Amino acid sequence: MSGSVGLENDSSPADERIVVLIVDDDSWTTRAVAAALVDDGGFTVLEPQHSGEDAIEAFDRHRPDLVLMDVNMHPGMSGVDAARKIMCLNPEATIVVLTTVSPGPGITRALEAGAIAAVNKSATDAELVRVARAAVAGESPALLRSLAEDIMISGDISADSPSTVPTLTPSEKLLLRQICEGMDYSEIAERQVVTVYTVKSHARNLRIKLDAKNLAQLVIRAIQHKFYVPE
Repeated sequence: MSGSVGLENDSSPADERIVVLIVDDDSWTTRAVAAALVDDGGFTVLEPQHSGEDAIEAFDRHRPDLVLMDVNMHPGMSGVDAARKIMCLNPEATIVVLTTVSPGPGITRALEAGAIAAVNKSATDAELVRVARAAVAGESPALLRSLAEDIMISGDISADSPSTVPTLTPSEKLLLRQICEGMDYSEIAERQVVTVYTVKSHARNLRIKLDAKNLAQLVIRAIQHKFYVPE
């Protein structure tokens, strides 16, 4: 494994580029994802890694802005365990899960481990870049547009399901649905005729009430408690 930064494009100054670590046991996937980011010109892509163990080492060495992590890698450590260990190294790490056309078991556990979103490996280059930039910019419901559907398809929703169902007000249920549908904060604020600050404050309260560390976990809780069912 090289200790140097790998692929980059000269379109943006090096110190302005987002540094990304791609982890997937399929070399074709890592090449395709890397090419999409490099072609954008705003990313520096570290040498891709193909196992959870190598991902942890590379993260610790380079401290990238973003990790794109496959869930199921064989043999060896899974992406779920690698994500958990990376979050132990740096609780502020930004991890996005790479999923397949039909997400399999593991996506929920990866989100519980600290990943903040998921993006399909078959996504267009433009969508991949959008998700990567949005993830680095910070948590947003707009990152979660297809997450609820992916979780349901994965069949992994029963993992660590809380036994006690909290009571939500009608307004809290509405906000939870809007978050699950991937509306961004400004769109929710416009629809509810409130400020973005108010929406974010209510979302924080929802996370506390539903024991969710981030918005992705909020979507998981919404499905686990049957507050949200994708149409």
